[in-house]
Amino acid sequence: MISRTSPTRTVLQCLPIIVGILAAPSVFAQSLNYQGELGPGDAKLGRYFDTYPLQLAAGERIVATLSSFDFDAYLILESPDGMEIENDDYSDGSDARIDALADVPGSWKLKVSSYDEGEEGEYQLTVVRERLQVLERHAGTLDEGDPVSVKGEYFDGYSLFLERNQRVIVSMRSERFDPFLVLKPPRGRRIVNDDYEDENESRIDFIAEVSGQYEVFATSYTGEERGEYSLRILLGERMNVQEIGGYLDFDDPELEEYGFYEFHPLMLEEGQHIILEMTSDELDTLLMVEGPDGFYAENDDYNEQTYISRVELFAPCAGKYLITTASYDAGVEGGYTLRIYSFGISGILMRNSHQLALADR
Repeated sequence: MISRTSPTRTVLQCLPIIVGILAAPSVFAQSLNYQGELGPGDAKLGRYFDTYPLQLAAGERIVATLSSFDFDAYLILESPDGMEIENDDYSDGSDARIDALADVPGSWKLKVSSYDEGEEGEYQLTVVRERLQVLERHAGTLDEGDPVSVKGEYFDGYSLFLERNQRVIVSMRSERFDPFLVLKPPRGRRIVNDDYEDENESRIDFIAEVSGQYEVFATSYTGEERGEYSLRILLGERMNVQEIGGYLDFDDPELEEYGFYEFHPLMLEEGQHIILEMTSDELDTLLMVEGPDGFYAENDDYNEQTYISRVELFAPCAGKYLITTASYDAGVEGGYTLRIYSFGISGILMRNSHQLALADR
C-alpha cells in the first residue's frame, strides 16, 4: 500500500539559473528558472520586491510560479498600460501562481514579493512562456436581444472548425458580470468553465478529439446578467498523442485514502511540454505525477467535472516520471482512458504496467 502525498510547494533545482530580461522564446514554448532573494537592497513599498521585465506578444501565454520556504509568496503581473494581475496562495498551497494570456504586446513586468510586509528570504521563480496564435477576437454584449437559456442566462454563440488533436484556448473576460463558457464538440460531453483563476475570466483549454465543427457559447454564471465582454480564441500546436486504455479493479493495489490505482512510467526530456488527461464514464478520476527532484502534481476534477482529471507540465528535468491513474473512491471498479499529449518532441517511453513501475522504484 502507498499513501498519496501532496507537497505544498515544488522547488525545482535542476534548471539553469538565468538572469536579466526574459527574451521572447525562440521555440514554441519555453520554461525558465530563477533563484533570488528578497531583503535589504531590494525595492520596498511596504514589502520587498524584485522585478523581472518581459517582452510579450499579443496572445502569448505566461505561467509564473513562485515558491519559498522563507516567506508567503506573492506575485504581481503588470501590463504595459498598468493593469495588474496578482496571486497569493494558489490552490491549497502557499505558492503563488499566475496563468495569464497577454492581450497587448509590449513591456510587461513580473514582480516577486511577499504577502506580509518586511518578509525576507530565498525564492524560486519558474516562468513558462507559450506562443499561441490569435485566431479570433470578439467584443460582445449580453442583453435582452440575445437568446436565453433554459436557466435564464443570455448567451451568444460562435462556431469554429478544428482538426483532430488541435490545441485550443478560449478565454472570455468581463468586468460587468461573472462570465461562463460552454464548448460543445461535434460529439461527446460539453466542456464548461466558470472562474478560471479569478471571477472576471472563464477559460477553456482543450484538445480537439475529433475533426469537425465546435460551438462556443459565451454566457453568464447566473440568469439575467448583462453587459460587455471580450472573447478570444487562440490556437496552439497540433499535438502528438498516445492513448492507453486501462481498467481498475480488485487485482490492482489501492491507495490508503482513495481507490485502486495503476502506474504508467514515461521518460521526458528537460523542458518537454506534456498534457495528461484521464477520462472515465465509470470512475471519479484521480491523476498524479511524480518526477525527479521531488516533482509532484495532481488533479482530481478538472473544471469541477468528476469524469476527467488533467495535469499540464513542463518537465523540469530529464528523467523518468511516474503517472498514477486512480479512482477517487475506494472499492470502485471501472475502465478509463489515459491520453498523453506532447508538443513536437517524440521518443516518450511508456510501459503500461504498475508491476514494472514498482520494481523500478
